[in-house]
Amino acid sequence: MAVDVAKQLERAKRYLEKNKLRDAIEAYQQVLEAAPHHMEAIQALADLHARNNEPDRAAFYYGQMFDRISDSGEDARALALYTRALRNRSQPPERVARYALLLQKQNRVEESIEAYTKAIEAYRGARNPDAELSCMERIAQLEPENLSRQLALAEMAEGAGKRELAARGFLRAGQLAATSKDLNRALELFDRAHTLLPGDRSTALLYAAGLLQRGDADSSKHAVKLLEPLEAKESDDLFLQTLGEAFLRTGEIDRARRVLERLYEGKSDGFTQLFQLTRAYLAAKRDAQAIDILKGLKKRMIDAGTGNEFAAQVDKLGEEFISSVALLAFWADLYSDLSREAKYFDVLVRLFDARLGAEDAAGAYETLDRLVDIDPYDYRNLQRLERLQGRVDESRVQNLRTRLAHAVGQGAQSSAPPRELAEKPAAAPAGVGPANQALENLMVQAEIFLQYSLESKAIERLQRIAQLFPREEEHNERLRSLYEMAKWWPAGAKPSAAAMPEPEVPPAASGGFSGETLRDLSKIAEINRAIYRQTTPKAVLSVTVNEVGKHLRASRCLAVIGAPGATPQIAAEYCAPGVEPSPGSVLVRLLAQIERAAPDAMGGMPLDASAAPILREIGLETTLSVLLTDKETQETAGMLLAGHAGKYEWRPNETYFLQAVGDQMLLTVNHTRLRSLMRTLAVADEKTGLLARSSYQDCLLSEAQRAKTQGTPLTLALLQVDRGAELAQSQGEAALERHLEQMAKALQHSVRQTDLGVKYSAWALAFILPDTPLSTARSLAEKMRKAAAGVAPPWGPGPLTLSAGVVEALVRAEYDNEDIVTDLMNRAESSLEAARRAGGNRLEVAGTPKP
Repeated sequence: MAVDVAKQLERAKRYLEKNKLRDAIEAYQQVLEAAPHHMEAIQALADLHARNNEPDRAAFYYGQMFDRISDSGEDARALALYTRALRNRSQPPERVARYALLLQKQNRVEESIEAYTKAIEAYRGARNPDAELSCMERIAQLEPENLSRQLALAEMAEGAGKRELAARGFLRAGQLAATSKDLNRALELFDRAHTLLPGDRSTALLYAAGLLQRGDADSSKHAVKLLEPLEAKESDDLFLQTLGEAFLRTGEIDRARRVLERLYEGKSDGFTQLFQLTRAYLAAKRDAQAIDILKGLKKRMIDAGTGNEFAAQVDKLGEEFISSVALLAFWADLYSDLSREAKYFDVLVRLFDARLGAEDAAGAYETLDRLVDIDPYDYRNLQRLERLQGRVDESRVQNLRTRLAHAVGQGAQSSAPPRELAEKPAAAPAGVGPANQALENLMVQAEIFLQYSLESKAIERLQRIAQLFPREEEHNERLRSLYEMAKWWPAGAKPSAAAMPEPEVPPAASGGFSGETLRDLSKIAEINRAIYRQTTPKAVLSVTVNEVGKHLRASRCLAVIGAPGATPQIAAEYCAPGVEPSPGSVLVRLLAQIERAAPDAMGGMPLDASAAPILREIGLETTLSVLLTDKETQETAGMLLAGHAGKYEWRPNETYFLQAVGDQMLLTVNHTRLRSLMRTLAVADEKTGLLARSSYQDCLLSEAQRAKTQGTPLTLALLQVDRGAELAQSQGEAALERHLEQMAKALQHSVRQTDLGVKYSAWALAFILPDTPLSTARSLAEKMRKAAAGVAPPWGPGPLTLSAGVVEALVRAEYDNEDIVTDLMNRAESSLEAARRAGGNRLEVAGTPKP
């Protein structure tokens, strides 16, 4: 007989009203017999059994409720029910696993793992290994960084015959072991994974990478054996990179070349392994193959604008393989193509020695011919020529001898002091008396200082000339040109009607520089660029002493920042190969002795061991020092020193070189300190590192002064959220503030440490970019604009665009810093206004107005 569900529900409710619980239970049970999934009846029975103090029966019905609620997708309600009524009572493993899954969806990791663990125990008791493994896989997903969980999953899967899952678990466990520096354990786990799936490329790749990390020959051979069978079907970069490395390690360099050329085909950067391959060919004395690779790299990297990186890599190879004539010849041609004369000359010197050592007299002669073209005044050229005597045709030797003699004769009439051809230079060339030589030296110093925008130093030299050689400018056109360029004239002197334009290098008509001085000028510019890239005072000093020491071929080079007589604030020392660092106590005594010495007419302080025996305690016979003067206080603030272990005659150009580099070093140290102080004192937000708007103008003024002093560009980029005012009103200023913080964090990796970020407004950022030309700043601003547009706002998805304005400062020596900065700020704001008028979501670049 069919049960009327509605009537039974009415009966059950009447029984409840009369508190007849047992009768109500019977009525609801009849409802369930007719409608087994009737939720009202199930819930009523669960509650009635609970009221009747029948917990097992209540749990039975609450379990049914949980199953049906979770089936309907009401996760929160199901979780609440299980937590309240079922968690502390024994449940079927399927229900416990379902509860664990709901917890996992809610990201309640620890509770979910606990529930899965209980389910595993229950399934184990019920002898259901597949369900047990499924729960363990869930736990491994919840704790992907837990090695023991991954290992437990792998071993359980292996026992259940699930090879693929087991291999994946062993592989992940091996990765975690490798991350924790337990390489042997990692390799053991990789091996277990590979045994289970020998043809799997991911397993083979990770295993091979681990073997290469171990580094021994057998491991490298094993890595090759793992990857070789997969090579034909692979084009993935990581696979080719690993296989190429394996071939390099086993010495199979031709096979490595085949793989690596596939890897780097069509690429324009990241050629690390090709340079390693080149090194391997050179080590194997297969120079032709090495040069072939370098020729291809040279074209690709120079075309990609990374010629300096290529030159740095070739420098390393050249220092390592100093006897490779083919490499030295390529090295020399590289610097000839790059027009870096100082490096070109140095490499040619090495090439001459290598060719002569290889009994290639004709090649050595050709190299010497190029050396004479670069610097006919180098006194060592005559020595090199004598070494060729009897090895090449005498007429060719005589031809070079004549050219060298002619250069000496020309040098006697030149305004720039040539090097002598004897081993020990004479006091002055023939025809140049002491007075004329002193004038010449002072003029060359002034020219160098003007070349590097050190106007105050140049004017000091010109004032000394005016004092020692009054009215000399009346018959010395070159001196008049120097007065014009420095915009300074002695009292009573008459400036020209029209000032000469400032040349980049001294004009040939005024005498020019000797080959040696030109190389020093080139090196000064190169060192200055290297110094500027450093972000800490210590790094600035380290780069300086290393570059100066190598250029002067000194045994030691020392840089010190600090007032005379006081303990140095910062110091750095360069030591030539085989030379031990100086004891600190000896250096302090040496500095004290040098600081008491009086500068010579050139401003340098040469010191010999005969007068200062302390030099011999650090293996030196002679030193040359220059004092560094702080531009603001005009007080001595540091020293730069170079020393030789043998007898050496210091030349005037070496004093100029040390002074110019030392001044730049001190200036850069001061700027790095100012930047650090500015960041420390003016940071508005510890999370983002943005400076406050109040620091904006001060930072610009500081960088404008630096740009004027160094002759480097200064650009400014403004980045603004379009419709910022509307968003602040609709979303709230706090939300917009959080979004600006997120943008700042996202852009941190786009800028250098020397760049300064400023919170410009509630919806705009400013980036001050020192030593950055307009073209580079434009690319950077567009990159930042796109990166910032990808940052999701806290109020949810929606159209959000940004505009940027980029301007370059009009830096001129005759302009005040305030005028430069005011003009820069106004043009930057105008560029943003132009972007707004054009509808936003764009980059506007303001051109530099004509002065």
